[in-house]
Amino acid sequence: MTSLYVHIPFCVRKCAYCDFESYAGRLDRADEYILRVLDEARSRYGEYGVFSPYSVYLGGGTPSLLTPEQLRTLCGGLFAMFPPAEGAEVTLEANPGTVTPELLSEAARLGINRISLGVQAKQERLLKLLGRIHSFDQALQAVDMTREAGIHNISCDVMCCLPDQTEDELADTLESLMEAGVKHISCYSLILEEGTRLYDQVKSGKLSLPGEEAETRQLRLAAEVLRRGGFERYEISNYAQRGFESRHNMVYWERGDYLGLGCAAHSFMRGERFCNPCFDRYMKGEDGLERESVDTAASLEEEILLGTRMSRGISLEHMRTAYGAKALDALVVSGKKLTGMVVIENGRLRLTDEGFLVHNAIVVELAAAVQDAALPA
Repeated sequence: MTSLYVHIPFCVRKCAYCDFESYAGRLDRADEYILRVLDEARSRYGEYGVFSPYSVYLGGGTPSLLTPEQLRTLCGGLFAMFPPAEGAEVTLEANPGTVTPELLSEAARLGINRISLGVQAKQERLLKLLGRIHSFDQALQAVDMTREAGIHNISCDVMCCLPDQTEDELADTLESLMEAGVKHISCYSLILEEGTRLYDQVKSGKLSLPGEEAETRQLRLAAEVLRRGGFERYEISNYAQRGFESRHNMVYWERGDYLGLGCAAHSFMRGERFCNPCFDRYMKGEDGLERESVDTAASLEEEILLGTRMSRGISLEHMRTAYGAKALDALVVSGKKLTGMVVIENGRLRLTDEGFLVHNAIVVELAAAVQDAALPA
């Protein structure tokens, strides 16, 4: 299975926490950018041949800033070369402040069957702090508009552990979205990225983040609130009603092949990783691809890092087949020492909810345990 990602870098304005490849004030180049993406797609078609994506994700940036005509041009060209597989998940990322009934209706006609809304918070002061352009009322309206367009697989992003955010506010946000009928919620801790406005405000002392104990309480609370609402945790930060897990994200976590198109888009194809150049170089037609082959040792580390993010964890049989009995034994011995954090049962190694809270530390410990184990030549 191979998935397709398309990066749309245009925004109304840059959010205070965002370090993605995205730009405000360049939307007038959207037509030109779409033609460049389709030109790149033809090049990749020549390299890899036709494939029918298991999932397609139009991300950004703010893809919902495209006009219905621009979306039609983009999807029409892409799907002519890479027609989505039957039953494929096709996602459009959207800002609640930019969606329109016309865009959503066109999206549905084009075969887009999932919308991911960047809601982030319910409270106006937190939305303002994050630099979001929408209100929570607009987010609820966007959910209704999406459903009216015939798209019922609706996901919402929520941020926790924000400056001065309370547990009650986080719970209220999550409960309100579940009441609105969304099917999937991603709940992420704020990560400060150097060069962003929030980073500078925290470093200067104008804002402060919750301490480690407060962050742990919020993460536990999110898991409990969502579980009570019928949302199953299938990955550290992702929860869904049964059957609505993100197929596209699962491809990343299971180390499947994915082709990224557009500026700064990442790809993993046939054992190689590569990344496109930034906007200006990309628009000049530069390829800029520096391909990196993933060797066995790096692959094993990625298996541990990504596999332990998922609630179902890592298949022990797959580890034995792919990396050898010694590597598997080392992994199991190390995992058994992490009582309460790691569970080994039914042929899989997985983290508990408490283990998820210290995921990075567990990955370091498990990876260290297998790094000297014998690997296939």
